[in-house]
Amino acid sequence: MPRVWAVQCPVVAQYSNALADCQPNLLRQVYGASKSLIHRLFPATCLLCLDPGQRPALDLCKDCEDDLPRSGRGCAICAAHIAGSAISCAGCLARRPAFDAAFVPYRYEFPMVELIHRLKYGGQVAIARILGTVLAHRLAERGPPAVDALVPVPLHPSREARRGYNQAGEIARFAAEILELPVADRIAVRVRATEEQAALPAIVRRVNVSGAFEVRADSVPPAVAIVDDVLTTGATVDALAVALKRAGCRRVEVWAVARA
Repeated sequence: MPRVWAVQCPVVAQYSNALADCQPNLLRQVYGASKSLIHRLFPATCLLCLDPGQRPALDLCKDCEDDLPRSGRGCAICAAHIAGSAISCAGCLARRPAFDAAFVPYRYEFPMVELIHRLKYGGQVAIARILGTVLAHRLAERGPPAVDALVPVPLHPSREARRGYNQAGEIARFAAEILELPVADRIAVRVRATEEQAALPAIVRRVNVSGAFEVRADSVPPAVAIVDDVLTTGATVDALAVALKRAGCRRVEVWAVARA
């Protein structure tokens, strides 16, 4: 029924709303009924070795997940690799970041580099399910997360329009589903179109993203986790953590899939 009819005729509008309240969305009915059939017709296949994936729909087998390059002992604050008995790295001791802790389960090595590049630059958004799932699996091994919501690092609207999606948001969506946490993807925005961080030397990255984020929400969760694909120098997540702390967040963690 055309929407204009419902607007112009209160009786029709009331009837239409009653139908909508008692009948599930048609697409949801069809997809819900055929979801298991779809998984049987198109079973998950591991993108790395082509063996069967993990049920119901993860395109990564358990053996390949176990073989992904795990991070070793890292800085208690930024997760950077450190040797010896030190708890924090020299960088965090010299200048503590605005975020409180970072968890990054994998090293930025093959095949993680390939998966992230295919998601970020190759348009293969389905890989976000793999990255979000393995991130959530490693987080779940630590016990219940001590955060109230996930905040994916926002892209500037112009860059997100060119890419068609925000890879951090897609990773956060799948991780949040497993961890049963909400995704607060509208409380922070990138207000300045910064240069691509990967193309800049480390010394310039902090200046590049300084003041690039704003929190535009009346209230923010007390504890959040910033989600991103790769943590390199930490300049981007630090700038976002500054904005979140100013808006009232008491604790800000950083969750990324891989550490460069």
